[in-house]
Amino acid sequence: MIPVVEFLRDSCGVINIGRFVSRFPPVLGYSVKDELLPKWQFLCKVCDFGYFEVVRFPAYFSYPLDKVIIPRYEYLKAKSIPFEVVTIDEVLRYGDADFARIVVGDEDGGDLFSRFLEERRKKILKKKSANLTPSNKQNRV
Repeated sequence: MIPVVEFLRDSCGVINIGRFVSRFPPVLGYSVKDELLPKWQFLCKVCDFGYFEVVRFPAYFSYPLDKVIIPRYEYLKAKSIPFEVVTIDEVLRYGDADFARIVVGDEDGGDLFSRFLEERRKKILKKKSANLTPSNKQNRV
């Protein structure tokens, strides 16, 4: 619990820790190294957001980085929607179809976003499989 409080205060700049934690109590059980830090780094460096967005939407830390956060921001980028015009709350609070419809403005019930996610998944699997050495591939069979 203490490492999380220190991380929120020292790295994220959260001043009112009590208010932050009362809005999202599970954060106290998260791993700083495995969950909080990677999400914070993504938010600050890739999306150029920081303290203000996290304080407004502490539940950001509850969303899976690789399965929800990164794909949605990649989709916004693919659709040429500047990150600055959409809050992290808007990007994350909806299910996939509503995200595509409400936030991005797709008019296909989320089909295009679903295809985007599937293509992304295939690329990741292909990349992982290409990174396996021949001896690793043999051991996995």
